[in-house]
Parts: sequence; C-alpha cells; structure tokens
Amino acid sequence: MKKKTTFGLLGLAAAGAGAAGGWAALGNYLYDQCMIPLVREMDEPEANEVQAKGRAWARRKIGFRDVTIRSADGLVLWAALVPGQTGCRRWAICFHGYRDTYESMGAIARWYNDQGWNVLLPDQRGHGSSEGDYVGWGYDERLDVVGWATYIARKDPGAEILLHGVSMGAAGVLMATGGPMPRQVRAAVSDCSYTSIEAEMRHLLSHWEEKPVGVPVPAGVLFSALRKTALRRAGYDLRDAAPIQAVTRSRTPTLFIHGVEDDFVPASMMGKLYQTARCPKGFLWMPGAGHATSVGTDPELYWSSVSGFLQNYFPEKKGE
Repeated sequence: MKKKTTFGLLGLAAAGAGAAGGWAALGNYLYDQCMIPLVREMDEPEANEVQAKGRAWARRKIGFRDVTIRSADGLVLWAALVPGQTGCRRWAICFHGYRDTYESMGAIARWYNDQGWNVLLPDQRGHGSSEGDYVGWGYDERLDVVGWATYIARKDPGAEILLHGVSMGAAGVLMATGGPMPRQVRAAVSDCSYTSIEAEMRHLLSHWEEKPVGVPVPAGVLFSALRKTALRRAGYDLRDAAPIQAVTRSRTPTLFIHGVEDDFVPASMMGKLYQTARCPKGFLWMPGAGHATSVGTDPELYWSSVSGFLQNYFPEKKGE
C-alpha cells in the first residue's frame, strides 16, 4: 500500500461519485480505484538504502528460477525460487504488499538466502507476472499462501517452511494460518498487517485531509458502497478480509512486527492482533519505522528479533 496513492484515489472517488450521482456509480468508482491492481513505477524511490539494495538484488534475479502454480480459482501464479545452501531443507516464502511485486521483498529474502535458506518470492495475484484482475486484500491470497506452501511440501516433504509477509502480504499470511496448513509450515512473521480491511479503509477515510468541498461522504458510506460492489464484481465480502478473526484460530507460531511511526496501518492494529492471537507468539515494535519500512530502519534489531523468535521453531542441527 502507498499512502499518497490511496488517499488521492479515494478523494477522486468521492468527487466522481458526486458528479455521477448514485450508489452504483460510487461503488464502481471506488472499486476501480481500490480493487484493480496498480503497477509500481520502475523509478519510484525506496524508503531507505537497505530496501533499495534488496530490490536491486531481486531485480537482477541472479541464480533465480521461475516457478508457477495454479490457484484454487484457476489463475496461474508466478514466483521466483532462489536455491539455498546445498542440503538445506529450510524455506522462507516471502509475500509482498499491495501495488508492488516480489522485488519489494528483496531485503528480507536476501537475508534468509544469506543464511543458507531456500527462498520463494511469489508475485501476488493480479501483480507482476501472476494472473488476476482484482485485489483480494489477503482474503483470496490466503489460499494462494497455502498453495505455495503446498508446492514446497510436495517438492520437499522434509521441508521446514516459514511464511513472512509485509502489509497485505502479512494479512494474507495471517488469514492462511487461521485455516488448515501443510505440516511443514513451522512459523510465520507478520510485518505491519492490518486487523481487517474494513478497519483499514475506515482509518484512511477518517484521516482524509483532501475531501472535496461540497462532498461530505462519511467513511462508512464509502466502505459500504465499495463492499457491495466488491461482492458483485469480485465475488467476496470485504468484511471477510479480517486477520483479526483468523488469528483466533491459528496454531502457527507467529512473530508480529510493526513500525511505531506507521500512520498508514496504525501501530495499534498490531497490538490488537497480538492480543487476540491464540498461537505461540512474539512481537517487535520497531522504533522510528513507518509503514513497511521496519527491515530497513534498523536491520540489526529486526533480524535479531526474527532470529531469536525462530530459533524455537527452526533449531540448529548438526552440520549447519
């Protein structure tokens, strides 16, 4: 997710709906702006040097292999597979957020690969090289998470799998862990997930500073219009895109991470997710980090926290 894009588009949505008049026009305009995948500009700057170097590493694709699976609803999904150290059975599957591609997970994926892990970097449905024409906000993506984990489990039945997601990718991971998972999945890392897309949309609209004059559209009305249209055009209820519900069912050990300065997905959402989760869990509040920038804000703190949490679920073995 990108703040400047979402705020601006929602502003246009309300203005467009006011001009067109009518509930259907409002819902369709919002859908087109919020549910249709957007392409990230190639020259869009990174938040910090660490993540810029990570994207460059992923973009070069040296030693990467292309792999595909078919989703539960028939889409061809693509990922980059990065082999690890010979004989290593550990796999990190890294899921990116809205309006980006596998490249945005470069800094995270590279760290795991430097530790010898095999890494899988999917393009989320509708993004990059994967098929799809709408955003599932983690709801449809949760089945894709299971699909990729199943792909690895079939490829290597002795695999030890970690799921690591950022923003919408984290939401998809959390929703996936709320249901059946391959036994090879050992743990998950959720970096700056929202509690639900409804709460996230309402937050954005309530802090919207660029409301057009003469168009006082309440956040609840906008969300209701979008929800109704998404149900008709995408076939799912936005209220089901709710990690806060899934974590009550999860048994997958999960580390929750959130930037203290995140005002796009409020840091308080991580507190609610952590408190609600019934799985083995840990948390990291990242000082000074905004949305989806924790890994580059303080890499040493980020990775020491991740390593400390994972050692309980990926213990060192002789010869490693």
